[in-house]
Amino acid sequence: MIANEQFLPTEPFLEPQRAEDAIALEGQRLKYGITAESIPVYDDEGAEQARSFCVSYALTDGGAQRPVTFAFNGKPGTSTLYLHMAALAPKTFSLTGQGEEAPRRPYIVGDNPGTILDFSDLVFIDPVGTGFSCTVNREKERQYYGVRQDVDAIARIIRAWMARHGRFASPVFIVGESYGGLRGSGLVLRLQQMHIMSSGFVAVSPALSYGELHTSMLYEHHLVHTVPALCAAAWFHKKLDADLLARPLEDVRAEAAAWAQSEYLLFLWKGCEASAEERNAVLEKLRRYTALKAPDLEALNLRVGDKQFAGLLLADQGLVTSYFDARLTYPGRGFNAAADPQTFNMSAACYAAFYEYFGRIMKLPEHRDYLAFNPRVDGGRWDFASGYLPTASGAAPRAGGFASMLADLCTAMKMDSRFKFFACAGQFDLHCSIDTTRYCLNHMDIPARLRANVTFKTYWGGHMFYSNPEARLQFRRDLKEFYTAALEANVGKEARAEALVIQ
Repeated sequence: MIANEQFLPTEPFLEPQRAEDAIALEGQRLKYGITAESIPVYDDEGAEQARSFCVSYALTDGGAQRPVTFAFNGKPGTSTLYLHMAALAPKTFSLTGQGEEAPRRPYIVGDNPGTILDFSDLVFIDPVGTGFSCTVNREKERQYYGVRQDVDAIARIIRAWMARHGRFASPVFIVGESYGGLRGSGLVLRLQQMHIMSSGFVAVSPALSYGELHTSMLYEHHLVHTVPALCAAAWFHKKLDADLLARPLEDVRAEAAAWAQSEYLLFLWKGCEASAEERNAVLEKLRRYTALKAPDLEALNLRVGDKQFAGLLLADQGLVTSYFDARLTYPGRGFNAAADPQTFNMSAACYAAFYEYFGRIMKLPEHRDYLAFNPRVDGGRWDFASGYLPTASGAAPRAGGFASMLADLCTAMKMDSRFKFFACAGQFDLHCSIDTTRYCLNHMDIPARLRANVTFKTYWGGHMFYSNPEARLQFRRDLKEFYTAALEANVGKEARAEALVIQ
């Protein structure tokens, strides 16, 4: 039994509800319609198996050929609350500073200058088991709790939404955050198989391959990727040597990355065959780039994980850093995922903003809670094995692998040479770090001519870098440029201009 067991989804959000609102954006007043509804998920025999709660925003009189973006967050069991209420939708709550402070109460909802509604209609999808989404029969819910099972369900939801709203003429874009990067990578190909062509995919702080996010005795890639992020955290908290603190963060990150990808990588490769001299040299460089004490580094066998680092960097001050946004801290000893301040603070603000806004313009169920996160979905129930990468020979993977859908994304890009891929990451995200994402992008199996279709951007912030209002605005500008390029590649400049026109 979990704390909110009585509120777990057991019946769908049945009746569609509609409202109208407006936003002032860059000197224009944009009127839009909002629809909150349950989209049915059918099996191959046409039987309804589940219903997904979706909230869509469409410009009034915008037309059926405007781009439409389908968005979802990450981690199995997570709703789309964060991208919805803090990033892309036309309304959000107030944020101050550069995302280093918790959102201040009361959570007043107002216009979001970072919305992308002026150049794309929006659909926020809550996967089965999250938000107000549920299965028809509780006994069947686990059939949706897996990598490929989830991808197939989201694809069916998108097709059903497009059919209901008559949007098959619209250019389709996908936005996925964190695990949504893995989900979206598989979704693009699954949609192609269903004859729905996407124009572009935006992966926000993505988990593109779980193999690059975890460390084991024989799997140490993540240690190399993470060093620059650890260095950035130590730089921000002014723990590095004076000569490093005097330099811009980008320069310091680059130096740490160059060392990690050469000397440190070779050291890890050698294992116990590394000489004492090599070990001492690595110890000194790790101390220099992470600011951790030598005894702590020795205790970790010179292998510093992101969560271990989060608990050690400011231990002498009785503080732990967030591993989603290492600028943030909380009192404690050792990393505690449940207390991570970025997730904790943003969850409360997004949840309150959702109920404040939709409770005002629509009638929400009083007897059911909107599940921002459902621990029943994750908690060992998720079938990660269905998303394991095949072996180099194409054989089925064996137990002990890691989930990744990059191969699916590469196949989709080869099938559609006009498809565009945009990935981005925050400077202070220790988990889905910049260099982890860059490594995945650099190892995509696509022809050199398709490399121009891949864009990578970084922002001043953490996993949810859009908690920094400045970063959110830059993200909006970058997405507008990306969407424009994707539309020009697919429909040409004249049609693109017509598709983007604001009525």
